[in-house]
Amino acid sequence: MDVKYMNPFIIATQVVFKTMLGIDVKMGRPELKKTRQTNGDVTGIMGLAGDQRGTLCISFRKEGALHIYNTLMGDGCNEINEDVIDAIGELTNIISGQARKEFEKSNINLKAAIPMVVVGKDVEMNFITTLPIVSLPFYFSVNGGNEEVMYLDFSFEA
Repeated sequence: MDVKYMNPFIIATQVVFKTMLGIDVKMGRPELKKTRQTNGDVTGIMGLAGDQRGTLCISFRKEGALHIYNTLMGDGCNEINEDVIDAIGELTNIISGQARKEFEKSNINLKAAIPMVVVGKDVEMNFITTLPIVSLPFYFSVNGGNEEVMYLDFSFEA
């Protein structure tokens, strides 16, 4: 998989978290996933088409999703509900939009579908491409120090 399709998502994730949420995220070591299952409890999914076809998933564990929602909304929500699900879908869309700006700088044509969100652990994803799926973990602090992780998984046609 060509890094020119990965780097815009890395940059976009860091920019969106910093500017919208005031959160510094640190990327962990990329991994090749051996399964097609989600990493978290709430996952935004988006199909990508253009110069390449692929799928993008942004997956949060419950605490991370709640922290993102509460930071965005200034709320004290403590359970996954429709509002949290909508917020993760919107965040997926915003990260994708920011990544597309980076793609445009390199004259890469990439369009994104409207995101959908699934809730549940180990939900099997049917990526439109075959393996490999690259998983990029991003770490950020929640509630004054507890570290949370968000996973950015994507796969592009070879």
